Amino acid sequence: MSLKENTANAITAIVGAENVITNEETILSLDPVMLSAFQKAHGTYKPAFMPLCYVKIASTEMASKVLAYCNENDIHVIIRTGASSSEGQLKVIDDRTVILDGSPMNEIISIDPVNMVATAQCGVPLAVLEAKANELNLTTGHSPQSQPMAYMGGLVATRSTGQFSTYYGSIEDLVCGMEGVLPNGEVFRIRPVPRRAAGPDLRHIVIGAEGTIAFMTEVTVKLFSYYPDEMWRNGYIVKSFDEGMATVREIMVKGYKPSVVRLYDKADVDHNYGSVKLKDEEAFMFFSCEGPGEIAAANGAAIHKICMDNGAEDIGTKAVDHWFIHRNDLCDITGSEMEAKHYRETGIAYATMEICANWEDIGKIYTDAMEYVPNKVPNLTMFGGHVSHSYINGTNIYFVYNIKINDVANADLEYWAVMDAVCDVVLKYPSATIVHHHGVGKARVLRIKEELGTSYPLLRTLKDAFDPKGIMNPGCLLPLEK
Repeated sequence: MSLKENTANAITAIVGAENVITNEETILSLDPVMLSAFQKAHGTYKPAFMPLCYVKIASTEMASKVLAYCNENDIHVIIRTGASSSEGQLKVIDDRTVILDGSPMNEIISIDPVNMVATAQCGVPLAVLEAKANELNLTTGHSPQSQPMAYMGGLVATRSTGQFSTYYGSIEDLVCGMEGVLPNGEVFRIRPVPRRAAGPDLRHIVIGAEGTIAFMTEVTVKLFSYYPDEMWRNGYIVKSFDEGMATVREIMVKGYKPSVVRLYDKADVDHNYGSVKLKDEEAFMFFSCEGPGEIAAANGAAIHKICMDNGAEDIGTKAVDHWFIHRNDLCDITGSEMEAKHYRETGIAYATMEICANWEDIGKIYTDAMEYVPNKVPNLTMFGGHVSHSYINGTNIYFVYNIKINDVANADLEYWAVMDAVCDVVLKYPSATIVHHHGVGKARVLRIKEELGTSYPLLRTLKDAFDPKGIMNPGCLLPLEK
């Protein structure tokens, strides 16, 4: 009997035939949305490896038993809930892998307005949890662009951030506790306490580990009071991207707390807005402020004054309102026939890469990248960027680009060429990171040792300690050593 048959039969005995899929056509229909999208659009996609089987995990007990079996029999495991896989986290790279899908674990266990936390299984869609919280005038505070297609497990696994992170924080600031399963099948729980000093923060062994350490089955996150009708917002044109960054820095270091901070260069504005007309060197920025009305208004008034004092042009809220309405539209297009048709007709694909650095280095990185990357990758047809997540000690840049694909069969490598060129620039700066929130996956993993430097052995040791057989998502987050 083949490895595929043996594995499928053994796992079927654990979870039941209704939870195991072996038909390759069906498995392909469940393929991650963003994986090799350009090839899929042209009908040339053929994965190098197929999973042995696709398993629907409906309980922690089921996850425990399946993982124990896989660990004992050296079967590799990729865990998924949603299926965007923007950095290739869900790509199968060998012939002894099973997919464990936690999306059937979709119960909201509790929403607790007294202690301001919600507990949900890994397969709960973020949009569903947010809607339930909103009914109680609460919010998770977490709103990534992927919200319509995001699940709680994937958000925590990739160390996600949201569009309102400057006020609410990112997922690592929101997670209070969790339940998970180690590769050997052992179940662990981290209680959702407000804070503890009992040693290192064990949550961070799992948060951002991209399914390489454990299968997270349940998570408890903070909730916040929700004041959508008391939000302040406004937009501005500034003379240059550098002047916009200087204004954003002043707002942040003086202690004001906008919920949304966005600064777009002209290339990004022309691609995403159109209605905001900029001269060649100009940039567009906007802000929103949340919380009780008095706090939102006070933050907004102070931010507006700083913008005016720095020579910004007030253009009101029209473009900002447009962003709030359409900010997640990309999810409706991703993986659709509309997207595929665009790829076929134009041969041009749109993609992004997000990095981060301190205030001293971030402007230099932007300038260097604008010069270096288009020269390194001449088939770019647009290359721009925007700031979208800011901190007291620095900010991020989302580089955005259109690329004319020269070789459909190797489109993924052409995408990577842009990422690699950005990494060339970023890694020259001591305060910078090559990834702000999408995760490392199987794309940026090629540069992870440079990224972490002398701290890389700490990550390697963690992986070896919790997953000594290396069954959990091999090639993701950490490069294969063999």
